[in-house]
Amino acid sequence: MQSEATWVAVMVERREQVTIRAVVLGLLLIPALIWWIHHAEFRLGGTMGHTALANTALPVAAFFTLMVLTAFNGIFSCTLPSLALSQGELLTIYALTAATTGIASSGGVHFLVPALTAPIYYASPENNWRELILPHIPWWFIPQDRAAVIAFYTGSNRVPWSAWAVPMLIWSTFLFAVMVTTLFLVMLLWRQWVERERLSFPTAQVPLLVTQPQSPLWRSGGFWLGFAIAAGIGTWNTFSRNFPVLPPLDVRGEVFNLANVITDRPWNAIGSTPVSLYPFIIGIAYLLNTEVTLSCWVFFCLVKIERILTAAFGWDAVGRGGFSVMPYTDHQGAGAFLAIALLSLWYGRKRLWTELKENRTEPDTLPPRLAFVGFLLGFGFLMAFAMAGGMRFVTALSLLSLSLLYMAAATRLRAEIGNAWLFGPQVDPNTIVTTTLGTTALKPRELTVMAFLRNITTFDLRCLPMPHQLDAVKFARVLGLPLRRLHWALVLGSALAAPFAFVSVVKLLYQLGAAAKADAWRIYMGRQPFHQLEGYLRQPLSPDWREIAAIGVGFAFTVGLTALRAHLLSLPLHPFGYAIANTETMNKTWLPFMIAWAVKAFVLRYFGARAYRALIPFFLGLILGDFLHGGLWTLVGCFVPNFYVYPMNW
Repeated sequence: MQSEATWVAVMVERREQVTIRAVVLGLLLIPALIWWIHHAEFRLGGTMGHTALANTALPVAAFFTLMVLTAFNGIFSCTLPSLALSQGELLTIYALTAATTGIASSGGVHFLVPALTAPIYYASPENNWRELILPHIPWWFIPQDRAAVIAFYTGSNRVPWSAWAVPMLIWSTFLFAVMVTTLFLVMLLWRQWVERERLSFPTAQVPLLVTQPQSPLWRSGGFWLGFAIAAGIGTWNTFSRNFPVLPPLDVRGEVFNLANVITDRPWNAIGSTPVSLYPFIIGIAYLLNTEVTLSCWVFFCLVKIERILTAAFGWDAVGRGGFSVMPYTDHQGAGAFLAIALLSLWYGRKRLWTELKENRTEPDTLPPRLAFVGFLLGFGFLMAFAMAGGMRFVTALSLLSLSLLYMAAATRLRAEIGNAWLFGPQVDPNTIVTTTLGTTALKPRELTVMAFLRNITTFDLRCLPMPHQLDAVKFARVLGLPLRRLHWALVLGSALAAPFAFVSVVKLLYQLGAAAKADAWRIYMGRQPFHQLEGYLRQPLSPDWREIAAIGVGFAFTVGLTALRAHLLSLPLHPFGYAIANTETMNKTWLPFMIAWAVKAFVLRYFGARAYRALIPFFLGLILGDFLHGGLWTLVGCFVPNFYVYPMNW
């Protein structure tokens, strides 16, 4: 009988090395992938279409590059063995590119750089930003030359680098500090997540399987069938966009949405519920425990039922409006996220304290005390940055601590669920500190600095480096890579990626003209925090006890369900399902999770584990086929004028 270890990566006896050539190749690829991300997302944007290259759990740009390198590596293994890369080298390159290039996308510099110019460019007599907002912005945050800012939006062949020198240095250092702080946090917590809790790491298993020497994957008919289906659907849809005579195949829920059918009250309280069939999500979900996939779609349905019942009783009018209304599902999600992060720290506290006291370390791993000191220095820098901008100690500590807890929760969730998009609940750290706890106690200068920090205090966690940094640790432990060397390689990659991403996007937006030819949504996301800021300054908000109570309910439910599972091992509901049920992630992926759960549960129940293992290559084919067409056609779109691309992941 074919063992499951054939398809699922396990610890190997050999020890790989983090070689100089792998690090050099990874460092050379970082700028190339950042330029690709910039070009696809700002030039093609939503008009021409593009696959989001850095926003999914498996970042498309880095993973597509890994697939190409693996293909060439197979050729070199037969023709020029001395040039062939080992599995450890391939995964070193992937870890470097995946953990660093995300900063170049939405949530990173794509939102940050437009935000540095928006207060000046969009200030007008009507909104009164010159008197309301500009006096509270530290001079070193933004370019001070108004002519340089106007040229940023209208377009210019010449970049006024002198106007950008200080903001470029300040914010590149800030982004690097964020990346290094989360990296040291990972190095502090990896033993708890990787070795004690033994998280499943579904998205790390895929690169491990793809790069496995003499992998049986490539000889499997099931794999190529799944690959052909996913790649075929995506390619058909891309050609459908370019040749409208071809009917599109709706796999993203663009046409089929339950909200278009269910229009009567109170049933319409379910809101937008797209019926999607993302192949790569079905493939990843098949690799998960059935308890997790069941919990994800069951809790998603329960959240919808909760909204319907609230509307039926007329309670959905209670609250401030938007998502801050009964039954406060996003606030419940915030409580769940905080509970997941804090429970993980609580359960590992004794082991972590022992490790710090003894400071014992395995060969080629980072000593716990060094990781702890590195984290404290990084967090201290972020605190000093916020306070130098004008925030008080308590405000900065609250905001940044909540942000790191959200990052830790998102990383923990992805390592167990492999959720396609790392969205948190809309009640993010910024929202908790402002609308929930109220803005009346916050100074205008603090609120202004918080508007610039939205790239790390947001619910949009898709481009976080931390989950990919944890994957790098998983690769190291599976292949025996020296973790200390991999850690410093990631630090070096971050030091390259942060300034290059910033400089290159500034140059590109001057060439395009941010208000002329650049993607409008990303430019709007730079302006949006200041619209919120204007509202806070004009109408300060008091704390809302209902929102605070809803966060407490979500926290208590997550803790209670975790405790219940510890005593009832047969309980099929997992608290992680409740946490992501209150996010945009499950709104897009509920049906793929349901399909994967139904297929896997049916196969295991009626045909056994052998049949389940036999189907794994097919579902891996769905993942790789989707990623190949997404990366390939987006690359083609960057070079072929007027070529429309069908996005595979948004």
